[in-house]
Amino acid sequence: MAKTIRELREERGESEQQLADALGATLSEVAELESGAASPSVQRMGLLTEHFGVGEEEINLEPYRPPTLGEQVRDVLIK
Repeated sequence: MAKTIRELREERGESEQQLADALGATLSEVAELESGAASPSVQRMGLLTEHFGVGEEEINLEPYRPPTLGEQVRDVLIK
């Protein structure tokens, strides 16, 4: 999802700040979405699909990749 959001933004020629402004988000929130550090809320997903003119399924179009060992360890430690 993160890669797709970044690619959609770049296709429109927008900066991260421009996308943040369009979503009513902060620059750091957009950076987290694009890095995969955060997932969009239901409301934010609605704003993304409206902004880019795509369906939610198109934003979620990244092939499944199992978490790396480091990601698994991080998830266990954070919980």
